[in-house]
Amino acid sequence: MFRSGLTVFLFVLALHVFGADAIFFGNRLGQIQLNESTPQASIEWLDLETAADRNKEEKKFFFIDIYTDWCGWCKKMDQSTFKDSAVVEYMNEHFYAVKMNAESKDPIAYKEVLYEYKMFNGKGYNELAVNLLSGKMSFPSFVVLSKKEVKIGTLIGFQKPTELLLALRGYVEK
Repeated sequence: MFRSGLTVFLFVLALHVFGADAIFFGNRLGQIQLNESTPQASIEWLDLETAADRNKEEKKFFFIDIYTDWCGWCKKMDQSTFKDSAVVEYMNEHFYAVKMNAESKDPIAYKEVLYEYKMFNGKGYNELAVNLLSGKMSFPSFVVLSKKEVKIGTLIGFQKPTELLLALRGYVEK
């Protein structure tokens, strides 16, 4: 009697935890997980020059992710928020997404100006990153440019997908 009660309890618990499909039709999780050969939608990251060239043909907003190699929250954004399907779809539809390493020693040419690596407050940064962030060097930081490539906003710090989408929609739907 005790065994049948335990069996029923475990069966109900399994239904609750795994769902009816897993119990009655076999666990399909392995069948729907993405593997390395399955293409996964991702944000199309560009350099600033490529984004500016494309903007001549098709006008979009710019989303500039200003990061550093040592920034843990920047890496967390790459692994979570920037892989969220709603973020990926919205970003690719409305923005040219640009990745910019604030500490890059490579010069960046933008709008006929060459921005170089220089010391700022005792640390080395690319001048364009310093200019875009108005000298407030915090990472991750995100700069939004209008379709005319004019700065219209800055987001600072880690952004959850819902937070980022809300902010981006605020710029696009103005």
